Amino acid sequence: MKRLKIWLLFLFVTSQLYGQDYIKYQRTFNRIDEDVLSQNYKIAIERLDSIYSNYNFIYAKHCIKALQICITANDSMKADKWLKKCFKQGIPLWIIKTNEITSKSLTYSTTQKTFNNFDSLHSIYTASIDTNLRKRIDNLLTIDQKYTRKVNDGFVLFIPFYWLQWGINNKRQFKQLKQIIETYGYPEEKLIGLSNIQDSTAFAKHFTFWGPSELRDSKVQIMLQHCYSTWHKIDSDFKGTLYMNLCNGNMPVFQYAIICDFMCFREKKYINNVFLISGKEPDRNYIEIINQNRNSIGLNTSDCDNRNTLIERERRKNKKANSEIMLE
Repeated sequence: MKRLKIWLLFLFVTSQLYGQDYIKYQRTFNRIDEDVLSQNYKIAIERLDSIYSNYNFIYAKHCIKALQICITANDSMKADKWLKKCFKQGIPLWIIKTNEITSKSLTYSTTQKTFNNFDSLHSIYTASIDTNLRKRIDNLLTIDQKYTRKVNDGFVLFIPFYWLQWGINNKRQFKQLKQIIETYGYPEEKLIGLSNIQDSTAFAKHFTFWGPSELRDSKVQIMLQHCYSTWHKIDSDFKGTLYMNLCNGNMPVFQYAIICDFMCFREKKYINNVFLISGKEPDRNYIEIINQNRNSIGLNTSDCDNRNTLIERERRKNKKANSEIMLE
């Protein structure tokens, strides 16, 4: 435990030194949301410039968000910069063309060379991901879904038996996931890319309904949620490992929060480890502690999160999620 604390301190110091602190990264995007909602695009673009300069890896959905903001602000030069970054982070052409804001970049003279160079820019993305690791995760997810479907859809009299099978498989898969994460890092977009968005036939309908906020890889998140939905212990060392992956950008902030919520049962005795990322209305008696927890990893306050959720829900209701700048 002492070694873990020393390592976490070292990681924090080095991330501050080299500007790769992804807690600060998330807080910056929270502030960008406020700029967008107040239509202060000039400040939003300045914040985006700091992200571009200080982070080697930028999540694909944030590249899209930056492109949306630049286009809305009629800044074609900055739009071209972020269009290049979109392609380098694995965004396919069909997404740029499908989103009602980013599709406007097709008409800019400043972006024509970037569109022509799509293949070479996209190759930077393909060279950066671990396809063998992605195959391992895909295989584990296939097994996970096999047992999960039995619990969810199986014949009611067999549910207790399926539940037992599911729990045994969750325990077995947790050991494998833990070993993978400790060896390679948390396998999400940074390490294994976004394979699900490359096929427009499979993803286009989903994308136009939900908007760019759904650009992510949640395979490991889903499996860990299942692992923590059956009997388990609180593993502080593994929680520390996940935190390191949050800090270095391997793991999105909201995924860390979701997994910790499941790990800690959302019980009051674990209130200092709970983030209530589920959208559920928090117990107002503990709202201050919850918001402190959320702030410690860069999340918005619970109230801001609920506000954004309601805005996005209204957009989907009115079929505007694909025509508005995405929120956190």
